[in-house]
Amino acid sequence: MRLRGMRLALGVFAAQTVVGSTAALGWQMTRGGWSGWAALYGAAVAVAPGLFFAWSTLQHPADADPKRVVRSLYIGEAGKLALTISLFTGGVIWFGAEFLALLSTYAICLACYWLAMAVNR
Repeated sequence: MRLRGMRLALGVFAAQTVVGSTAALGWQMTRGGWSGWAALYGAAVAVAPGLFFAWSTLQHPADADPKRVVRSLYIGEAGKLALTISLFTGGVIWFGAEFLALLSTYAICLACYWLAMAVNR
């Protein structure tokens, strides 16, 4: 179960990286300036908190104490939320004028979760 979960998480993050990089290239080619960098940052805002959550929750052996597993879920989710808020705050500060590129790329990268659920039924 743990290996399958890690494989699935890495697949989602790889898809998010490809989709985010493609979107950043598209923004750069159409709008120029800082829009490509803002879009790339938006992809990072989607990927980094998810990686933190996966790392914090998928590190337990299969026979781990359930209380320990639940505690890691809470810590992982709290850390994911804090990291997302922090990264979005930085995005507003650094890329305020290009926030549409950042936000749209973030949303596209989050759609990769839906794709993973559809593919892995």
